[in-house]
Amino acid sequence: MKCPKKSELLRLQSLYKTDARIAEVLAVEEYLVAYWRRKKGLPRYSAPKFSYEQIEELWSRYGDDFRCGRELNISKAAFYSWRRKYNILERPAVLKLEQLELRLGGAPAASATPTVTAPKTGSDKIRERCGAEWPDSQLAADWRLHDVADNGSQHTVLSPGPQPIAPRSRFAPDAIPSAELEEPLWLSEEFGQIEWQLIEARAILPGQLVIDTDSRIAGLGGAGILVLSDERARNQSTRVLKIEVTRKLGSKIEVEDLALAFLARGVQADWNGAIVELLGAAVERLSIDRKAKLASLIVHYGAAAAMTPFDDVIRRHFGRQLRGRFPQSHPDRTAVYDREHFIEGSGLTPLVANSGTEVTQPKSTYSGGVIIGPAALPYEIEQIAQTVRGRRVAGDQALLVCPATPGVLRQAQKRGWMEIIASAGGSLLDVGLSRRMGLNGVLNLAAGSTGQVCCTRPVCCSSDGVAISTTSARTAGDLLRFV
Repeated sequence: MKCPKKSELLRLQSLYKTDARIAEVLAVEEYLVAYWRRKKGLPRYSAPKFSYEQIEELWSRYGDDFRCGRELNISKAAFYSWRRKYNILERPAVLKLEQLELRLGGAPAASATPTVTAPKTGSDKIRERCGAEWPDSQLAADWRLHDVADNGSQHTVLSPGPQPIAPRSRFAPDAIPSAELEEPLWLSEEFGQIEWQLIEARAILPGQLVIDTDSRIAGLGGAGILVLSDERARNQSTRVLKIEVTRKLGSKIEVEDLALAFLARGVQADWNGAIVELLGAAVERLSIDRKAKLASLIVHYGAAAAMTPFDDVIRRHFGRQLRGRFPQSHPDRTAVYDREHFIEGSGLTPLVANSGTEVTQPKSTYSGGVIIGPAALPYEIEQIAQTVRGRRVAGDQALLVCPATPGVLRQAQKRGWMEIIASAGGSLLDVGLSRRMGLNGVLNLAAGSTGQVCCTRPVCCSSDGVAISTTSARTAGDLLRFV
């Protein structure tokens, strides 16, 4: 058979798609159709990632590149490129009429009293999540965390809250099932940090509400879980603050620097006692351990709660726990917050917190010891291992790494981080050992004779005569001296 023209091959490809189907129609061998394609310079047929119908439907619904891109999990610029590809350049007619709504020649309006839907405040949305009326005599929480004494030892018990409710707000999808946990879960601080134990165990799912007696599990907010104390949850005047971090964080910037930048810019004065929502592309790119650390830092510095929206990073962590299709919980752009702050992520610099909330630039010289922790998360151990790889810490400086849980310690062993830290002269403490030593014991061991110690997690209590500062693991590694 004679080779068809290029236009004919394109027509056949648009109708029948594959070489095999085209060969069947032309009654020739499949390899011959493939040869014709290569001869005419035609690639195999491939469907575009997004069809014309998808782009047109979203554009007619929203008329905004940002919101349309959110639906497809692409950027605003990427959605605009798809619109240009399909030549969808005009704004939807319905949106034009809503925006212009011209009154020509004295024509009567379609409705004398147009219906206007006022956007709900962030506080209203929190009330929807917690129950129909707020405050309530019996708060409908998914889980409650409380302490119990058992044979003289203290344990923490996670038990189903009274009247569990399904999540029904913008904080999470509507159909996330409750965790498969029929009996109360008994936890012990001897096995490390409570919040990371719960995230590792996947015992609480995104979109659920947890009531706790204090802020020790505030990091669960990084997994899209709302954590409140009884007092805060019943407080009708609880404010909601929005912090959006725009652009990508710099290569040397970590979540600790981000939290300290909030303090340096006076954002803390607004979030004291408020529920903080962390939004923006820079926050979405963070790993789940970084999100947990950022949420816990903001609560440590005065917020009632902090949380990130449910996204693909959180979905991948929970895996099979989230059965079925669970779309991302995108921030509600129409929501009205009590206060809003926008932080430029690319313009931040490494910071150190001295004496609580006094934020300064890191010093060029430092003689004290360094603690990665207390309760170091995987990304912190990985960072310090990368910093000290192939080097040796000076003999008069101490480097202690305190993993958050035994699971983090096993991960450090499996990935070789422990070996790198040990060969550099550092010590990676067992979780049980560091707990038995107590916080003051770890601080005194790291501070030595200098009386200075730099931690990567804020310390609530301090040892006598020890000056404590807080920074990221990356910056703490830069404070070390090597031989």
